[in-house]
Amino acid sequence: MAASSVQRNAGVTTAISVTATSSAAILIDDNTNDQINYVALLNTGSTTVAVKFGDANVGAAVFPVSGTTTGDYVLPPLMTVPLILACPTTPFYVRMIGSVAGPAIVYVTPVADQS
Repeated sequence: MAASSVQRNAGVTTAISVTATSSAAILIDDNTNDQINYVALLNTGSTTVAVKFGDANVGAAVFPVSGTTTGDYVLPPLMTVPLILACPTTPFYVRMIGSVAGPAIVYVTPVADQS
């Protein structure tokens, strides 16, 4: 039998308007005493979005190209369910860039493992 993990929201949802230039660093924080190491991302726009996590000095988000490692995640367009990714412990910062001008709206919510 496969193990399943229960995820719960652990902070407020932040909406980020993403264009074809890397966004400023946006603070993501939780509202719980637990250590938070996950984030739910939902891209409702019609463009692909690259996401980069880090501290206050996180570098610009870029799209990965063949043979490079950029540290970015790529979200598909028109998502209907959020993708839960491991992230730095909260608080952390996030920067995003879209593949075209868009804008795309990406919702970011810190989540915690409840199991």
